[in-house]
Amino acid sequence: MFEPTHKLLQQLVVESIFIGTSSWKYPGWLGQIYDESRYTTRNKFSEAKFERECLAEYAEILPTVCVDAGYYKFPSPQYVEGLCRQVPDSFKFSFKVTDTITIKTYTNLHRFGALAGKPNEHFLNAELFKKAFLSSFERFQVKVGVFIFEAHIL
Repeated sequence: MFEPTHKLLQQLVVESIFIGTSSWKYPGWLGQIYDESRYTTRNKFSEAKFERECLAEYAEILPTVCVDAGYYKFPSPQYVEGLCRQVPDSFKFSFKVTDTITIKTYTNLHRFGALAGKPNEHFLNAELFKKAFLSSFERFQVKVGVFIFEAHIL
């Protein structure tokens, strides 16, 4: 289904051009990128199986993806390792850096609790980035292409 596109994308990787998407867990891509039968158990689509395993199928077609989850909390080394085990050696990840570092003032979202509306003392804190975020990638540096700082300065 994607053979010509897949070959073109692999040729671009040789030239260090990686084309991918922001995230990968979209059941709406079933029949387009994902083969629903890979996630069917007892004649029923398993959302849990899809969530666990679809990255490997994604990586068969596209050579890179952005991990949005890093924006919401610091990724653990175990989480990073789990992602890296699912993809080929040539695959590259982009990771959004946690909002704990990229928001200048916490927005009025419920998830920020008492911090909502207050200045962020950790805004662009390089030491925190190094210790709490970057340290999780020590063993997997070759798999990371970009760290994205989605700064909210308002």
